[in-house]
Amino acid sequence: MALDGHSRYKLNRPITDAESSARLHINERCADRAKSAGTVFEATDSYLEVCDGRYREKGWGLLAFSTAGVLFLCLVAMFMWMATHMPIAVREKGQEGVVYTLLAIFTLVGVCGLAVTVRALLVDCFNYTRKPIRFNRLDRTIYAFRHNGPGGVVSIPWDNAFLYIERKPRAGLAATSARVVRCLVLDDQGLVVGTFSIGKYVELAFDEDSPAGQLAMEELYQDFEYYRRFMQEGPSAVPPVAEFLTTEVSLRNSLKLQFDGASDLVKSGNPVVFLVMAIATLPTFILAVAYYIAQRTCREPVWPEEVERACNAAMPPKELPV
Repeated sequence: MALDGHSRYKLNRPITDAESSARLHINERCADRAKSAGTVFEATDSYLEVCDGRYREKGWGLLAFSTAGVLFLCLVAMFMWMATHMPIAVREKGQEGVVYTLLAIFTLVGVCGLAVTVRALLVDCFNYTRKPIRFNRLDRTIYAFRHNGPGGVVSIPWDNAFLYIERKPRAGLAATSARVVRCLVLDDQGLVVGTFSIGKYVELAFDEDSPAGQLAMEELYQDFEYYRRFMQEGPSAVPPVAEFLTTEVSLRNSLKLQFDGASDLVKSGNPVVFLVMAIATLPTFILAVAYYIAQRTCREPVWPEEVERACNAAMPPKELPV
């Protein structure tokens, strides 16, 4: 199994029919317009450095630990205290065995729940501020950062990359379905041995064929089309990045990231939208603070020297399209 954010993915398996049917081909346009806003950290004539699809999710694990995790911890402590301070009345009735069994079961459930929230915490905190991905035109390679040190970068030849639109089923209280561009890492036998998400991540509250769903998917396709044209046709084939992501960790930037797009919704003049925004303000602010705290505990990613050399070498005059 592989982890990408809070999601698990099965490895050592063949490509599924759903993945094959959703594949994005690098020689085919997936959108009439190429536009990148809010997914690019850096853009040069040689490479694009973009975020992974889970970049904006940081903070949820910290919130889960701060609420459910603390509750589980208190319950475990309470059950252990009860086990060491058995009431005299229970002993007199000879029911210690039953009570100890129940306390052991409850403690085990509490420990399992605590372990789940601790794992969610470690996904967000004491990790990396971001796990960037580079599209390098110089050697036509996708570099995906995993961790600092040896073996910390996955490199995929652009011409052989298996890229597709991941469509998750509806889930959660809001019954939304996630969409993101995902790259599968394949071995020589064509089995999936790794995976990572790329760029824009959208949550659909409506069907993909609805007007709102089509608009969200169009933004997703335009984002990937930007990367595709950059790699296939060069920087002159794409417009300037509409909005860069900052790598600076600050509360201001966290608030800006979480409230991204809020001003456009307010300007719509729709009173229902305005009411929804007003209700969502406090939860969004809490998530922004959690995002900031999680970022403060994380370290900066450092690209290996060989990747930096590959991305910043002199442009070969005849090997790349212009």
